[in-house]
Parts: sequence; C-alpha cells; structure tokens
Amino acid sequence: MHKVIVVGRGLIGSAAGRHLAGLTDGVALLGPDEPKDRATHTGVFASHYDEGRMTRTVDPDPVWAVTAKRSIDRYEEIEAESGIRFFTPSGYLGISGPGSDYLDRSEAAGRPLGAQTGWLDADAIRRRFPFLSVADDTRGLHEGGKAGHLSPRAMVAAQCTAAQKRGATIIADEAAAIRPVPGGVEVETAAGAVHRAERVLVAAGAFTGAWGLSPVDLKLRVFGRTVTLARIEGDLIEELAAMPTMGHAESGAYILPPIRYPDGHLYLKIGIGSTDDADLRNRDDFARWFKSSGSADNRRDFQDVLTTLIPGLAHASHWHTDTCAVAWTATGYPHIDWVEDGRVAVAVGGNGKGAKSADDWGWLAARLVAGEDWDHPVSRDKLRLPAKG
Repeated sequence: MHKVIVVGRGLIGSAAGRHLAGLTDGVALLGPDEPKDRATHTGVFASHYDEGRMTRTVDPDPVWAVTAKRSIDRYEEIEAESGIRFFTPSGYLGISGPGSDYLDRSEAAGRPLGAQTGWLDADAIRRRFPFLSVADDTRGLHEGGKAGHLSPRAMVAAQCTAAQKRGATIIADEAAAIRPVPGGVEVETAAGAVHRAERVLVAAGAFTGAWGLSPVDLKLRVFGRTVTLARIEGDLIEELAAMPTMGHAESGAYILPPIRYPDGHLYLKIGIGSTDDADLRNRDDFARWFKSSGSADNRRDFQDVLTTLIPGLAHASHWHTDTCAVAWTATGYPHIDWVEDGRVAVAVGGNGKGAKSADDWGWLAARLVAGEDWDHPVSRDKLRLPAKG
C-alpha cells in the first residue's frame, strides 16, 4: 500500500511527485506514457506532448509572478538532479500598443521579485530584434536573466526521473476510477489493476472532470486550443537565432522562437485564445479534438498575425497545426485543496499559463498532502475550491 498516489504525470502532477518524494516515502506517480500514434490511441491524452512553453517572471497577476519566480529558481536544481535539460534562457519580450496596461502591470509585479526588465520603444525593438515589424507607437517590456522557454515534455521527464531518484514509483497506466475505501483510497486503472494508498492527489488537468476523477464537481471549463507552427529552414534559421519568447498584448498571442522538435526540424509556434476554441465536455469530445488537426480558421488567422509581425515568415514553406486543451477555474488560479475528508486532494487548473509556475503549484500540493505548513507568499484561501452556494 502506498502512502500517496499522484494521479496525473503532467507538469503539476510530476512536480508534486518529486516534492512529495522528498517529504515522505511510499509515493507513486500514476499516468500513461505519451501515445505512439494519436490516430489509433484509445486512452487519455495530455497537453504536455510538446517542446515549447513560455516561462518568465513578469505577469500582470502577482500570484502568477511569484509562483513563476519560485519555479524558475528551481529549474537548475531539477535539471541537475535528473540529468535532463528542459530550460532555454532565450529571454522574453512583451509588446503592446497604446491604451493597454498589461505590460505596466507585468513589470510592477515582476520588479519586486528581481526580474531583470527593461523598456523598449519601437525603434529600440527594431534595432534589437530586426526581424520584427512593429508600429511606431509600439512599446516593449524585455525580461532577461532566467526568462525564456521550456520543453514541457522534457520537464515532465525530468521531474519523474528526479522523483524516482528520491524513491517514488512510476505506474505507467491510466486512472479509470478513484474510490475512497476503509483505511484509504483505491485507484483502479484502465489496465484493470487496483492500487491502494492512504491518500490520493488528483493532478489530471483538463481531463479530471470528463474522466470522473474528482468526487466533487470542480466546475472546470475546458477548451480545445489550436496552435500553429512554421518550419524554420534556410536563411530564417540565422535571422531568428536571437528571437526571445514573445507575448502580444493586443491579440493575446504567445509566440515561441524556433525550437527543435522530435522530427528533427525547427518550428516557431504561436497560440492564441479564441472564441472559436472547442468546448470539451466528455471523453468523445477530447478524443475527437486531440485526433484532429485543430481549427483551419485559427491556422489562417494565426499565420496572418505571425507574418505581419515577422515578415520573413512569409517565406516559410511548411505550416501545420496541433491541438491542446486548457482548463479554466472560476478563480483564475489552480484549485489546490482537499475534496474528500483528508484522503483525496486536487491540484488542477493551469488556466492557460500553468507551465511556468508548475513546479511551485506542485510544491504547494505536496505540502498540502504531506500535512506540512503552507509557508508560501500566496494565501491558501486563493487556491481553495469556491464555497458552495
């Protein structure tokens, strides 16, 4: 019998597993490996099967800023412990036109945390990043230091490897049901195995509700999001070599610089929240979405945003789309709380920007489940489930 089973080997779950394994023995991390072929896969999917997520301290919300800072400060430790590199310090550039205070609020939240920031006007943006085409009234907020991008696929592998080195067990299976039983909790898997533990932490992200893994309704809203990728070849490789991760305030886009994917090619990626995002409510919705190529309209619109901002991409010969899912909570923060009388807890809800803060959300979830003091700048009340009523 395990002391704790963490259900979900994504960004938050794997982080919680590593931290828990440093606090107690008897920890198991349960979740499937990445499917070899999405088209024929019949089980659960995940959104971390990718190579690029933006990471930086600056954020208009101080809660996300401080958790990102604390997570980023542990990247080196995780890489050293696991032997797996997942972080690239490429820097971050947020750009905005007049009338938006997004960058001002981001800088104000990051400054007290020691973020290495500087303001750029349009001419300074063009000089520093000559591949960008920006209007004369554009301004930018640049963060150096430890801002950049991470590979979510590699970060999960690093967290799981480090957790194993600390004594955790990996169970490469999909949770089918979670049942409180006398003396603990049972987790039944898709393969038919039953694992028992004193406590269970559910960190299954967007899939928690549709798979019935929480005994209470977390009221998550889950949307399928399309991302668009441009293959970077030839002269574009050198032209974009110094590109930072980028945030585009007007469109809400996040843009990743050229990153090498498993097929050996470099891809530049853009993602934008859209009113066209698919509303995912059940297992069939998830299966259809993750086996699709996403929204063709999104691809066209996102490609237009990219080629306007980076004219050189008009010469990119290959574009394609991919799919992921985003889980939104009512609070705008992850729910990290007990949902079943001290036996089942949840750490769920990345709200579209969970990657950069994932290690700290996992740290908090581990502390909760292990019965340790909260001891964190963010009040526990901010991460509790909303009161019923």
